[in-house]
Amino acid sequence: MDEPMLRQLIAGGETATVEFKSSAARPPDIAERVCGLANNRAGGLIIFGIEDETRAIVGVRQPNLTQDHILRAARMIKPLVSLTETSVQTWLLDAHTLVTVEVPGNAGRLYQYSGACFVRRGTTTVPLSVAEMNAYLNAHEPSRWELSLSRNTVIKDLDAEALDRYVASRSPESRARQRRSSSTEVLIGLKAVAEDPQIGEARPTSAGLLMFGCDPQLHLPQSEVVCIKYADTQGIRTYIDRKNFVGTLPELIDKASSFLRQYIRVGATIRGFYREDEPEYPYEALREAVVNAVVHRDYSRSGETVRVFMYADRVEIRSPGALLPGVSLDDLVALLVTSVPRNPVLAGLLRDMPGYMERIGSGIRFMLREMEALGLPLPEFSEHFDFVVTFRNGGKAVEPEGLSERQPARLFGEHAR
Repeated sequence: MDEPMLRQLIAGGETATVEFKSSAARPPDIAERVCGLANNRAGGLIIFGIEDETRAIVGVRQPNLTQDHILRAARMIKPLVSLTETSVQTWLLDAHTLVTVEVPGNAGRLYQYSGACFVRRGTTTVPLSVAEMNAYLNAHEPSRWELSLSRNTVIKDLDAEALDRYVASRSPESRARQRRSSSTEVLIGLKAVAEDPQIGEARPTSAGLLMFGCDPQLHLPQSEVVCIKYADTQGIRTYIDRKNFVGTLPELIDKASSFLRQYIRVGATIRGFYREDEPEYPYEALREAVVNAVVHRDYSRSGETVRVFMYADRVEIRSPGALLPGVSLDDLVALLVTSVPRNPVLAGLLRDMPGYMERIGSGIRFMLREMEALGLPLPEFSEHFDFVVTFRNGGKAVEPEGLSERQPARLFGEHAR
């Protein structure tokens, strides 16, 4: 970081990754703030000597003491936050001395201070709830849910044909390597199978069952996808159609996408001599949302499913599990953070199959662009206990009105009569 970049950060004000301190705080206060940034995927920066409200450069009186407090604070966090020699720096701006500390991004560890795991959300630092800590741990090895061994399962619970289809979809070089390996070796390499230390035999992982299982929902009932089509905007009346889809992840995505395609209404506009169809939603954007919901959901939350609701004015796709700690909704929608898959094994397996994960890391950008291209409201993203994507048809979706009595003559000439 150089001086122009530092001035730019100060001018931008406090964010999820930048915090201001007007003076040297006590080590416990600094430790809480550093812990919050350390649990952030992108890390962050604390600038001492800046008033947070006015962004005025006031400086610190004792920069050496400030540096000492920072280093003491880092040692108070468990596990130890690794600050390098260049992490803490002193600056002279407008005749004022500033001190900065750059906190490295989180690669999977969960840091705690004084018995709490803090995370920076927006411009505040808050402790994680127990549910949020469990979700965080479930997303990282060795406790990651997708790598856990499913009880009462054996390799025969995996479908050999599903594995063959997957292998056939991979590159020629990859297929050549796998032909020299047994099916079990291939599955182990894909992390679809792992050795059970208690019995000394290989058993399917949760990821393996979801991708290649003969009956995934028999062992993982929460993995089904529920799709409901309502006639009204509130879901009060009796639904028009409801499906509880089961199968492997590719099958779930295809079935839910087909359900949506079936009920997307298409209007028509006559422009000159041509009729142009106008769907109420871009199908590919809805499919992308389904892919994200199925791949990135929190599967450790048993009893909860991905739900797809089609109302008269909108489509809601609900995925169990909020964003991972350290990833804010605002930054995600603003495309300021990189995609961090909750289930990287599943994401990697689907990425090798054409038609599923081509837009990894750019799915939200694609949804925004597709809705904008049709002149529709941009999709809405929200989270609480679930991550919800809402597509609104903007009232433009109408059933085709057909041609008026005079339109055939204009379209096809007088002989049309």
